[in-house]
Amino acid sequence: MSKSRQLRSSLLLALGPVAVLAGACSSSPTTPVATVVVARGGVTCHNITGSLTFSPSLTTKGGAAETTSITVNAAGCGTSGSNVSRVIKGVGTATLTSTSNSCAGLLNSRPLTIDIAWTPATVHPSIVTFTGYGGASGPSGGEGFTLPKSGATAKVTGSFAGSDHGAGSTATAFSGQTTTQLLTACESSAGLTSIAVTSGSVTLK
Repeated sequence: MSKSRQLRSSLLLALGPVAVLAGACSSSPTTPVATVVVARGGVTCHNITGSLTFSPSLTTKGGAAETTSITVNAAGCGTSGSNVSRVIKGVGTATLTSTSNSCAGLLNSRPLTIDIAWTPATVHPSIVTFTGYGGASGPSGGEGFTLPKSGATAKVTGSFAGSDHGAGSTATAFSGQTTTQLLTACESSAGLTSIAVTSGSVTLK
């Protein structure tokens, strides 16, 4: 056998396993992409926790523009009349702005839009808008909020908008702090930096 033929044979033997491996890889099934669905019907979550963070801190005097960053976690969820049988939790985020960081303005009702991302992520997010909110005391005496307030409205786009764009949707969020405790924080040198949400519920429908 000539040297050129020996060289060609050696190359074929060396490249054979590589070609087989490449063929196997190219024919392997691709990973299926999870389908994101818009959930119909409604959902209720009974365990609400989270926080409202104020920048700058709220004080009795005010005097500066203020931004409130809201993050809430919704657990203990169940669906009704939906094409989604199970929701583990939701995470809601929202931002409110005000011309003053006065504690007196904490309960001034304003429109609030909350973006909710659901777990599993195959459930399309919900966008919930309340045209106003009101103050209320929770079961343990802590101050909090009810949404919407009397006379205000609710609207849902995305998942769990029900049959009327979420008009019947409601939410509550309560802190573990009483009115006296909140006012004491407002009067301190540091001001009221945040409020912890320790209980509440949300129903989208």
